[in-house]
Amino acid sequence: MEYGSQLLFLLTIAYISQALFFTSDSTVYNVKAGLLGVVLVFVAQSSLRPYKTPFSRVRDRWCRVGARLGLVYIGILVFLLFQKSEDARMLPKFLEPSYGKELAMRSENYDRNCELNYENVSKIIDFYVLVHFFNWLLASFIIRDYYILHIWSILDELIELSLKNIRPNFCECWWDSLVLDVILANTLGIYVGMTIVKWIGSMKYDWLGRNGTKSIKEWKAWKDHRYFQGAFCLMIFVSANFVTGFTVSNSLWIPPPSNMNIIRLVIWFIIGALGFREAYDDMRTWGTPFRAEKQIYAQYRWTAWMMQCCEILLSWKFRENAGNRLEETIPLHVIFIWTFCIGGCLIYWVYIRFFYKFRLYKDGRYMDPSMEKLRLEGLKDQENKREVKAQVKESEKSVAKSSESNRRNKKIN
Repeated sequence: MEYGSQLLFLLTIAYISQALFFTSDSTVYNVKAGLLGVVLVFVAQSSLRPYKTPFSRVRDRWCRVGARLGLVYIGILVFLLFQKSEDARMLPKFLEPSYGKELAMRSENYDRNCELNYENVSKIIDFYVLVHFFNWLLASFIIRDYYILHIWSILDELIELSLKNIRPNFCECWWDSLVLDVILANTLGIYVGMTIVKWIGSMKYDWLGRNGTKSIKEWKAWKDHRYFQGAFCLMIFVSANFVTGFTVSNSLWIPPPSNMNIIRLVIWFIIGALGFREAYDDMRTWGTPFRAEKQIYAQYRWTAWMMQCCEILLSWKFRENAGNRLEETIPLHVIFIWTFCIGGCLIYWVYIRFFYKFRLYKDGRYMDPSMEKLRLEGLKDQENKREVKAQVKESEKSVAKSSESNRRNKKIN
């Protein structure tokens, strides 16, 4: 994102975040505050650059329609954030009278009997197995990278394992997580999705910079801060989105098979496809001549991150009576492992961003003076070699012409 877009994003989120602490007992006051928050989001979004399609086959108008759908969804989330929990949970009843009741799945879990037999497996195979398959099939259209998709698949199961103390429906048997989810449903969905991507001729993404390398040590993600930052932010984003996919509907007491959840997934699919393509183009064109010809802004990423932050805030504010064991806590060793991993990634990013000698400016120049000097010397050597080759070719042409003229003179004589 541009620095102006980042600042605007932070200011907007700062205002919306106050809804966590200053909700009034007056419904009228909350409605006014919610409408003001919606207006602020619309005004902030209107100050961004005009929307352009990042895809070659999709027209600008359809991307603008998708962006507006995301903006409407953000407006709904912001309005709900400023309401009391009982009022926010009653609003969906205007669309479906059966809503507004605490979900029965609040006490549901899948690890009561983990003996591996047909009876237990048949009980586990339910609505969520199909959700897993189609979720990863659609995710393949958005991410388009086998490596990232499989890392994300495993990461989701690790998140479930880490949060099972406070989310009962995250409790699963080992064979449910490893076999049914990762190996069967997820892998099959990824394979089918990536096969369709290849069949329709769409571009595959390379988030880790693997193309043209011979080993994992040569991947650009270890050397280029843009690639590392892109992959790291992607994993943070999809991990948060995975959790809020459960918590948002539970917080608003919306049953899992509801059409509202399907509409949410459609909106996320559109915004995710636009946002991730924009992020990928921003990452891969950094320091290339293409970047000077076509500037890449942050319209879709701004919308995607705003949607995600609003879902996180809503899940946190309405966490009571939403299927969470608030009396439980995450084990300290789990917190330590996640802190160590995320902190290590941040430290490594700081190193390759500010101290690594191969850092590049946007125009392709090295930030390190010694490396820039070597680059210029290399360019000068290449230019000299081209000049020498040109001189050799010119001399060869002159020699060929003189020999040809000598042959003609001999024939005449």
